[in-house]
Amino acid sequence: MDLIILIPAVACWVVLARGSVRSALINVYLPSVLLLPQYFELRFTHFPPMTFAATAIIPLGVAIWVSEMRCWRLDWMDLLVLLFAVSAGLSEGLSTVLADGKWLRLFTSPAETLQADVNNGIFQFIAGITTVILPYMLGKLLIEHGEVDGQPMRKMLVRRMVVLLAIVAAISVFDFVIGSSLWQRVFRHFFPGQIVYWPNQMRWGFGRIAGPYGHAILAGMMFLMGLTYCVWLRMFAPDWGGRKVINGLPLTLKGLVLWAIVAGLLMTQSRGPWLGVVLALVFVFLMRSFSIVKAMAIFLLLLAAFSAAGYFFGNKYSEAAPGQPTSEGQDSVIYRRNLIRNYAPLVMERKAFGWGITTYPVMGGQKSIDNEFLMLAVTQGFTGLGLFVAIVAGCAARLLWLAARPMLAEDQGLVFAHLALLIGLMTALSTVYLGEQVMLLFFLIVGWVQGMNPARVTVGGPAAIAPRFQFRRVLS
Repeated sequence: MDLIILIPAVACWVVLARGSVRSALINVYLPSVLLLPQYFELRFTHFPPMTFAATAIIPLGVAIWVSEMRCWRLDWMDLLVLLFAVSAGLSEGLSTVLADGKWLRLFTSPAETLQADVNNGIFQFIAGITTVILPYMLGKLLIEHGEVDGQPMRKMLVRRMVVLLAIVAAISVFDFVIGSSLWQRVFRHFFPGQIVYWPNQMRWGFGRIAGPYGHAILAGMMFLMGLTYCVWLRMFAPDWGGRKVINGLPLTLKGLVLWAIVAGLLMTQSRGPWLGVVLALVFVFLMRSFSIVKAMAIFLLLLAAFSAAGYFFGNKYSEAAPGQPTSEGQDSVIYRRNLIRNYAPLVMERKAFGWGITTYPVMGGQKSIDNEFLMLAVTQGFTGLGLFVAIVAGCAARLLWLAARPMLAEDQGLVFAHLALLIGLMTALSTVYLGEQVMLLFFLIVGWVQGMNPARVTVGGPAAIAPRFQFRRVLS
């Protein structure tokens, strides 16, 4: 039954044979990422495990290598992304036998132990190809160039993304009301021998929806991305989805999609993504109201003040004497505060490449490291953490550089959307790890940012065309 994981690969080859690589990205890869859970795997002997998204992206990788690589232009971000995937493999390969710089073990350890380390490292790097390198290549090569069905690729991609996320939100109403995952119930029938490590969670009397994304916070970040791009699409493609869904009722497709995504975000009941949305909205407001320098200065001051206040009140909120009853919210804050205390000594023991994603020791009974930055420091050391921070900072720097250029309103709006998305994601990643579908879309967007090269608008030339609807209209 688990051979159904190969269906996206077959579908992708069919679309590539009859259409274009961009059509395969939109019609096969995106649905595989947004609608199918990635925690079920297909395993063949001596091969790394494969997920729905991995089987879909391999044909795409072959296709872009054959047909699109002539358009590739090397830049420093390519190296950072490659090294980030390599560091994950190294951290896994160096996790036990070759750890701590004791290279003598290379010759004295049992051969089977060394082979297991090397195999794990190779498998981890192959996983990095399908989850980091290939999504980055797709984003860089395909999104900003070309068309699908006569429409710009970027708008077709966003349209498909937001509609699929709206479908996930609609299906997940069941999970919200019942408190049980419909996605797990259905897919368990196809993978009866595989254990699901994502338990259902309740909060405030309702289920925290996770959709096919594993955890509610990961789902919250997916809806955060969808909301950001949905607002951009409504502003700069005002004719999209304007037809009424039901005659006689004021329900349009774009209205249903927007409010479905908002409802999905709310049903995750995840405070990290909610806070990310708030900070992203504040940032966009400042960027539209002030110059880039002033907006960044004001935002950084507000962020510093908010962080200091959050640290102070968070410590007071999480103080509880032994045996004293605590709320679910307090338990969550206490858990994350103790993560730093328990894992900081572990990080200092192996600073370079960490302990590996599958072999790091559990400290204080806290197996789940709900902080991406701490997770990277533990599993990939300061090498992996530094590379990830450099990737994020590089994206932000490029977007700010683009924002300072005169360009069309649509391009400027997309630059602001990318920046808002980075702020929202980085905020949420302080409460969860970068995994499942969020990782795939994150590196797709990193590549998209690198592929952006909007045409300059000549100073004194024709004014950029403003969107038909302004921000207040979008949220009305």
